Amino acid sequence: MVIITMNKYILYSTEEEWNASNEAMNTLFGLPDDKGNERYAEIQQVSNLGHNDFGKYIFPITTQGNFVTLNEFNVSDMVEFDPEWTSDEIT
Repeated sequence: MVIITMNKYILYSTEEEWNASNEAMNTLFGLPDDKGNERYAEIQQVSNLGHNDFGKYIFPITTQGNFVTLNEFNVSDMVEFDPEWTSDEIT
């Protein structure tokens, strides 16, 4: 059983940056593997038109579980989850 907990994120300005990080994590963890894990993450973007980060690519950082990536990235680049990334409501 694969357990993944994502508590931190990095926002990338380009799809190429996101893809490079995802490929690096796929390589690090030997993905795809024979346990049915195809890739580290699925690409997502900030879709809330009113959000300051609209259009940026959301890269998950796993802090617990089978694929911990917290130590693979600069902590100062990480942000907390923002539920308004995908909400159309501006508060």
